[in-house]
Amino acid sequence: MNDDGRAQGEIAGAAEASLEAEVLRRLGSLRGRLGSELGAQFDALAARLRLFEGEPGEGYFSHPMALPVLQLPLWVATRFAAPPPAPDVGSRGLPPLAVDLAEAAAVGYLHVRVEDDLVDEGIGEPGAAVLLSGALFARHQAVLARSVAGAGAFWALFEEVWLGYGEAMLLERRLHRGEGPGDAGAFRRVLARSRPLVLPAAAALFALSQTEHLAALEELVSSLSAAHQLFADLLHAEKDRALGNTTYVLRRLGTRAEARDEGQAEASGPLRSAGPRRDPEEGRAAASALRAQLFARGGFDAIVEEARCELARAEAAAGALGLPEVARFCKRRERYMAEIQRRVFLALFSALAGKPAASAGAPR
Repeated sequence: MNDDGRAQGEIAGAAEASLEAEVLRRLGSLRGRLGSELGAQFDALAARLRLFEGEPGEGYFSHPMALPVLQLPLWVATRFAAPPPAPDVGSRGLPPLAVDLAEAAAVGYLHVRVEDDLVDEGIGEPGAAVLLSGALFARHQAVLARSVAGAGAFWALFEEVWLGYGEAMLLERRLHRGEGPGDAGAFRRVLARSRPLVLPAAAALFALSQTEHLAALEELVSSLSAAHQLFADLLHAEKDRALGNTTYVLRRLGTRAEARDEGQAEASGPLRSAGPRRDPEEGRAAASALRAQLFARGGFDAIVEEARCELARAEAAAGALGLPEVARFCKRRERYMAEIQRRVFLALFSALAGKPAASAGAPR
């Protein structure tokens, strides 16, 4: 990276840290309006996610594995010349539109997080989780409404995205149970659960009369979400196997087993079957089969390469949008994946050699 690029990256990093600090301040303010019982639910969510821990630029929304939930509205609003703040407005020179839309993105993301934790892992008392999720969604919609007043086409997109999200969540739950084909087409349909990420940035395009860029924005979000999901599911493969969640990554590894061991059911069977295992011996056999696919037969490397291809598609879409920040984000993500890959294999080979190794550092 040349000096100009490094300087631009440092300026962008400072703006993103300032944005995260302001969004967290607003989330704290929202917590104060929730009342005692909903507030307690929010506190439990924040503690579980460690939402308010870490310095600005190093927190939950800026973890190396995080999607650019807050940053994407900032990048788009800045790229298409959102009005600057008034002289007496804080947030360190950030466009007010970008700050509002980043807040909308944050509460929309937390709304999804509550539902995802409940549906996937049974975290939270269902009634309380539903009500907290609803409160977060109400704030998400209210902030968007103030930013994109009267744009009927945006609200049609809003409705389409959230209806598709519900269908994708139910499809994922069904596929996790091993019901239906878990092929690449199904993986793409499940990614609609991440499509709400497009809405705050799309709101910036509508507010700034730049809707001709919507298709490129959709492609960008789709590719970033695919890369994120592939790598996250790879790192959580053992956990998902133990829970009985049949993810696309586990199915891909099972397909690799079938391709290499045609007719040998013992090689691929433990990866294909769904549902939590009660027999400890069966669980050990399944764990061994999974590790063989990941490490001895190249499955880990293959999924990482698939995620890299998605990042390359995201970079191409970012080029069409004129967003150099996304290219920098993709390069950072690629370096992070390579480092985790190195540490995972170091831990594996150290264990085989009987030597202690540092944690692989999987994202929280």
